[in-house]
Amino acid sequence: MYFAKNEIIELSGGQKHIVVDTTQLDGVYYYYVCEINASETDILNNYHIITTVMENNILFVKTIKGDLEKKLEKVFQEKLHI
Repeated sequence: MYFAKNEIIELSGGQKHIVVDTTQLDGVYYYYVCEINASETDILNNYHIITTVMENNILFVKTIKGDLEKKLEKVFQEKLHI
C-alpha cells in the first residue's frame, strides 16, 4: 500500500496523521507523518516515520525506531529543509 503526500490517514487508537513526505529506501516506502487533531484543522507537534508491512495477508502500519529512524530522519530533514 502506498500513502500519498498530504493524505490524511487514521492510525490505531483513532489518531489521525497527515503524510508530510514520502521516500523510498531499498524498495520500501517510508512516510514522515504528523499527528493532527480530530477535526483535521490543527497540526500537533507529534511526528513519526512509518512504513506498511504485510503479515498473514493483513496490512499493518509500523513505526520506525532505532538506527533506521535516525537515518530516515536525516533524509526527510534534507528533503523538507528542516
